Amino acid sequence: MTRAEEEREIESPLLERSNGVFGILEDEEDEPSVNNRVKAIKNRWELNYQEAAIYLQEGENNERFDTHPQTQDALPAYLIVHNIWFYIIDMLASILIMGLALCEAPAVKVFEVTEYVHGSLELFGLSIIALGLGMKIRWLGWKQFFTHKRTAVKAMCLFIMYLEAIVVIIRQASHFRVTRALRPIFLIDCHFLGGVRRVLRQIFQSLPPIADMLVLLFYFLIIFSVLGFYLFAPMPGNHYFSTITESIISLFVLFTTANYPDVMMPAYHHSRWSVIFFVIFLALELYFLTNLLLAVVYDTFTGIEKNKFKKLFMHKRTGAAKAFRLLCSRKHLGKLSFTHFQGLLRYYRPSLKKYSVLLAFKTLDKSESGILSLDDFYDVYEVTKLNWKSVGNQRMWFETLLKPLDFPFRCIYRLISSNIFKCFIYLVIASNGILFFVRTILISFYKDSNDPDYIKNQLSQVMWYDWMFVAIYAAECLLKIIGLGVKGYFRSGWNVFDFVITVSAIVGVLTSIFDTDLYYVVVLRPLRLLRLFKVKKRYRDVLATAYVLLPRLWSVCIVLVIMFYFYAIIGMELFHDLPLENCCQNTSVENYYSNSTQFMEYFYLNNFNDIIYSYVTLFELMVVNNWHIIMNGVAEVRSEWSRVYFIVFYLSSMVVVTIIIAFILEAFIFRMQYKHNAENTTEQQDINTNADAVVEFEASITPTEIEKHFPDAIKDLNVMLLLQQLRTTGITTFKGYRQRTKADLNKTMYAEEMKEWIQENDRKLGQELRIFLGEQINLQSLRPSPEGRDRSDSPSHSTCMRPTTTQVTVHAHHSSIDHEQSQVI
Repeated sequence: MTRAEEEREIESPLLERSNGVFGILEDEEDEPSVNNRVKAIKNRWELNYQEAAIYLQEGENNERFDTHPQTQDALPAYLIVHNIWFYIIDMLASILIMGLALCEAPAVKVFEVTEYVHGSLELFGLSIIALGLGMKIRWLGWKQFFTHKRTAVKAMCLFIMYLEAIVVIIRQASHFRVTRALRPIFLIDCHFLGGVRRVLRQIFQSLPPIADMLVLLFYFLIIFSVLGFYLFAPMPGNHYFSTITESIISLFVLFTTANYPDVMMPAYHHSRWSVIFFVIFLALELYFLTNLLLAVVYDTFTGIEKNKFKKLFMHKRTGAAKAFRLLCSRKHLGKLSFTHFQGLLRYYRPSLKKYSVLLAFKTLDKSESGILSLDDFYDVYEVTKLNWKSVGNQRMWFETLLKPLDFPFRCIYRLISSNIFKCFIYLVIASNGILFFVRTILISFYKDSNDPDYIKNQLSQVMWYDWMFVAIYAAECLLKIIGLGVKGYFRSGWNVFDFVITVSAIVGVLTSIFDTDLYYVVVLRPLRLLRLFKVKKRYRDVLATAYVLLPRLWSVCIVLVIMFYFYAIIGMELFHDLPLENCCQNTSVENYYSNSTQFMEYFYLNNFNDIIYSYVTLFELMVVNNWHIIMNGVAEVRSEWSRVYFIVFYLSSMVVVTIIIAFILEAFIFRMQYKHNAENTTEQQDINTNADAVVEFEASITPTEIEKHFPDAIKDLNVMLLLQQLRTTGITTFKGYRQRTKADLNKTMYAEEMKEWIQENDRKLGQELRIFLGEQINLQSLRPSPEGRDRSDSPSHSTCMRPTTTQVTVHAHHSSIDHEQSQVI
């Protein structure tokens, strides 16, 4: 591209109307020089690139476009808050505030500090969060700030906790602070926890049908409670139904199966016919309505998943459309050239190498016209995530060696790739597993109860076959590393897994020589048996589903941690330091809380004396077994109203666990349906056999393209080396890879629905598009035409552009965005 062509290319951004004209506004009396004008235009384009990158980030992160910075003064605050380092600081501050539960009363003894220290730390963390909110007000404005629900709730909690922290420092004493349970709100709002917010949103959206089913469950529970009271209260010694309150609580616990058959036995002792009551209750409540609840949640969850994908898909398209409109010039009306695409990626994907930008552009340019339409540009999110490697670099490492030096390595590669080698390794793993379990059974059978170190001593003994198996595993790793190369070996998740287990096995064997306390690592040996599950198709499906679910399961786990934190704080405020040891005298749970050697049930350890005890107690409650014993003990010591806390927690955990089950079911069934619906047989096979499935694209580069798009290639080492290589080979083909995501599977599954979504969206925007183009052409004719100005870049009609509504503009003498003059939309 010549200097003159480059100047024309960047000369006239399709700016939003300002005083009735588009483009650059010039002083009629004192027209600036050409150099100053070009420099001003370049500055404007840089701002357009920056704003377009912001739109793409908002689309990708599912952020509302009405929170887009509206003035040039707001831009610095927006960029600070959306900086990766601020994201990290904000998350660390949120974790710090939640972690203060360790050192606040009731504190964990190891972390206990004075009120002044933890109060000061709390103020420090809250101040960092307040700084972020202050920056947010700077670009949102007060009205928009408080109409954003999540931000408004966060600000309210921040204000309350700020006052409480100040009170704690002044009084030098802690007080009843149940509001500490709201601290996870700060963590939820962090940038890195977008998946957690989506899971929480799905939980809240699933609540209406869950609430309907819970009403039905409690309706029948109340009916049976009344009936049980009238039937069993007159029976002597039946304390489970002595009052209507006891009847309701007993049947609620029976619904969880935690007190069965204890609750039935007194009535069963009095009359064998009473079993009919309990059978009907359990069949209706436990087996029918509970499973019906799961079915309803699954159906709702599936619809929510599809609707979530639709909204995110359309939101990303909207963000791409807004960014695209900022990147069009009058020379290529409704099209995007490489110059502006490269300028965009300087802000959107700054880590991309220059040749990767060109490869991404060529991948998007399906028509090979050298410019992108909006339909091409919609795939910018996925294509810019590709990791490009030349096909030549994808050869095996030993192929670069001269013959016959490569011969032994080729033989090793053929060996490790053969089915005979794989079957041999599977046989070795199975044999090792069988011997390990047989040995464990023998150790258990001949265990010496008088020798507490018997198991340790037996486990520390290394038999001859242990050395043999470890040697085989080490040889397998070594052969694979030689045959595949270090990078090729560790690229596979299974190989990394095998390497870790092999290293642990070697460490376990060496412990017998050095007599260390690391003998317990040998228990990791059976984990290698997981490789055998790759053999059967059904197991491959399960493992592949687990692999797809793994990133999202992290979000689910964080949701559980947050829920536990909420109830743990409330539990500590209500029930800390209760005298549970030897409590509940003359009750049915007396023995569980006794510290005598006769019983040794240790249930008094299930308390809320600090955050760690609380987490353990809540986990036991969620597991359900004997949870009513914990509830009865606290109710006996504190108050009967304490049962409300435990019942509400059980219902909350039941809802979350039910949604997690529906989440797993949806992922597995979705994958099975995708397998059947996928049209590409090769892709099906890849998904079935390789949990590390990737999406692959291919593109080529010629020396002419490098010289055309990168005239200053000598300034970039990577581009210069590539150009030298291209001058030798003439053309180089690259392959781009990225990890397959569930969104990719969704696009295949919902291909037909996506066409309808796009058509519906286009119909809504069609009228606005025609108005936009009509105004653009009419107003351009009003623009003054300075003498000597090239008019070949005047706008032409294009049906590719989608209209957007945000209006942000640029002044030539500023380097930030101004609401009245910058946006090319």
